[in-house]
Amino acid sequence: MIQKTLQGNWQTRIGVLALVMCGGMGIARGQGAVNVDTPDLDKALHAMEMQSEETGREMVGEVIPAEVDFFEVATRAVESGMEIWTLQVSLPGALASCVYFDDFHMPAGATLHFHTPEGKYEEVWSEGPITDMENNTHRRWTNDEVPGDELVMVYRCPHGTTEPAALGMSGFGFFARHQRFPHPWDSAMGRGGSDPCQVDVNCPEGDSWECEKDAVVKLRITQGGGIFLCSGSMVNNTARDCRQLMLSSFHCADEVEENEWPYFKVQFNYEFFECGGVQSINSRTRTGVIHLTDSDDMPNGQINGSDFLLVEVEDPILDTWEPFYAGWDATGFNGNGGVGIHHPSGDRKKISTYTNSLINSNAYAIGAHWRVQWSATQTNHGVTEGGSSGSPIFEENHRILGTLSGGASFCDSPYSPDFYGKMSYHWDGANPIPTSMRLKAFLDPAGTGEERMDGSYVQEDGNGNVSCDMYTSCDASKVEDRFLSGLTVVPNPSRDMVTITLPAGFELSRVQWFDARGRELGSEFSSGLSRELDLSAWGTGVRYLTVTTVDGWTTTRRVVIQ
Repeated sequence: MIQKTLQGNWQTRIGVLALVMCGGMGIARGQGAVNVDTPDLDKALHAMEMQSEETGREMVGEVIPAEVDFFEVATRAVESGMEIWTLQVSLPGALASCVYFDDFHMPAGATLHFHTPEGKYEEVWSEGPITDMENNTHRRWTNDEVPGDELVMVYRCPHGTTEPAALGMSGFGFFARHQRFPHPWDSAMGRGGSDPCQVDVNCPEGDSWECEKDAVVKLRITQGGGIFLCSGSMVNNTARDCRQLMLSSFHCADEVEENEWPYFKVQFNYEFFECGGVQSINSRTRTGVIHLTDSDDMPNGQINGSDFLLVEVEDPILDTWEPFYAGWDATGFNGNGGVGIHHPSGDRKKISTYTNSLINSNAYAIGAHWRVQWSATQTNHGVTEGGSSGSPIFEENHRILGTLSGGASFCDSPYSPDFYGKMSYHWDGANPIPTSMRLKAFLDPAGTGEERMDGSYVQEDGNGNVSCDMYTSCDASKVEDRFLSGLTVVPNPSRDMVTITLPAGFELSRVQWFDARGRELGSEFSSGLSRELDLSAWGTGVRYLTVTTVDGWTTTRRVVIQ
């Protein structure tokens, strides 16, 4: 998020980035291991903080270049008819790490996993299986963050597979900021997270925004050797065809090269299950987007337009993630109150509330932005932070009026204003782009003349036809309401046994239980409509039960053991 008092020029930005980059660093390769020469964590952290202040892009890591062929350095074994290739990568000092591939191809039947080394934590963190579903013609891909400074890659395929695999690596991600993992991996968090006044989206302030929260996504953007965080939202269009369009701010990605869009990561449903919760879904991510258009309004690193970016998520978004395609209003309407939903500092989804009409602002360009002042609410006084850039602001009719460019709101200064690029200016305003590249051309592809529309979940009729019909936009939230209101955990309080019962139409998939500090005590996969659970083995006190259904619905309930 660009702070008006901290903007710098292009030369300053390049200088700051130069402090972070690892010129001259190398790697040591051995059989089954790669050791990467990394920067000093404190120096990298300081440089990334400076870069974030200067550019408005929340920098959290850097890419350390390295040309490595996985199959040349990994160890190979054959077990039970499977070839198993293993490689351990070490990036000393990193709070988290990842791998960048510039030659990626998975044969049918093969899998790739990333995990923490055995014994490093109480449990192994695992990402995968990665399959041929991630293949693309550009052959680029990158994984999610793995906690800590070591990761293990394991490739498996049936022995004798004839289709060639390719795992050519071009670099390793070194993360120094805003890495938040649950217990027992939280020792890798180190630093980061949003400030304490932020309001979880599942607090009471979000009760009437159940649909819109499902449109907001966390973004991890790779450009110019750096790794950055922003926010965005999936948006509907007048064709109502559920095209996977995602709207954000141009300053989040103004230096992305053509070959870097495949590394652009879009994360869905990243939120605490409950207000002030401790558990969340971490891995609903799509890697790679197609750049469609932007405002192209950042000469010398300064915004002089409405600051928008529109991309298309490259790979299919799973139905179980319940993506919502948000509605919008491009008429110039300034609303009478509403909310901003965002990922401050890359944290779980938060909500900020305003109770007055948005005010016209010339903060960046004449008439290109809305000015907003946030209000205190029941839970706290939500604001925005770095990482919130690109997030939507909604009006009382639940339509997007703009996308966040920057401002001065902080937890220590909650009444300072923020500035959102206007949808009406994105639509057909005087951004320095041709008419064919204005937002209107993409969100009204059929030329209907509509300048406002409602949002929608994906709708499918009995013939398998898919649409995003605004007239049935929030049916999915009714299903969620039925799940949340019908689920029971009794007795509560209890001395030992509790019975979990789901409402009709739902089936158990998994039950997890945690102590009052969020540490997992146990978990099991289950089935059916109910499950009895004995919690007496861990003594008395507060317990949290997280229930997940086979359809992906989940909630956490508080239980007291006396």
